[in-house]
Amino acid sequence: RIDFKILLFVFKSLNGLAPPCLSDLFCPHTPSRSIRSADQMLLVVLRSRFKLKGARAFVVAAPKLWNSLPLHIRTAPSLITFKSWLKTYLFSLAFSNQPDV
Repeated sequence: RIDFKILLFVFKSLNGLAPPCLSDLFCPHTPSRSIRSADQMLLVVLRSRFKLKGARAFVVAAPKLWNSLPLHIRTAPSLITFKSWLKTYLFSLAFSNQPDV
């Protein structure tokens, strides 16, 4: 549930639907050379000095989660579509290893 909320904030901030204070937290990844991942809508993941608390900080965790999403979800055309595809993806992750009862 928290992953959904974090990713929703990221999508809104990248598409101008969030306050500027949130939008300023994310930097798009721009490689120095022309490589295939240049058009993947990836974000720069900041390094944290602290192993436990730093990795859970919003500015560190949000880009990691965003970069782990499939490309078709990151490039969703609208907020409603993004929510739908994201829920489907997160449910498939959560219930893919469930044993049959």
